[in-house]
Amino acid sequence: MTEEIKKGINIEVDEDNTTPVPQDAFDKVELKFPCEFPISIMGMNVPEYKDTIFAILKKHVPEIEKKNLKTAYSANKKYCSLKTKFTAQSREQMDELYKELTANELVKWVL
Repeated sequence: MTEEIKKGINIEVDEDNTTPVPQDAFDKVELKFPCEFPISIMGMNVPEYKDTIFAILKKHVPEIEKKNLKTAYSANKKYCSLKTKFTAQSREQMDELYKELTANELVKWVL
């Protein structure tokens, strides 16, 4: 076993078993635009969730269609996951979309 493997990776886990991602975690990731980009949004399963998320997506990705959203629910149906892919035109577009999604009180995670 190499020294690197023995050391492992130290990841700080919050009390709710989530791992916070540093704001600059993806700054070094280089993407070439336009590019196909998958997104997954997990949030509270309440009546307005799907329409709220779709409105945010549509604002930043005008060509997106509601029929392309894949829906999945947690075992107890407390949470709803919406997944889709879109053609990202720029880093700014992705950043603004991520900011608006994560600022929404219904959203728990965006991947």
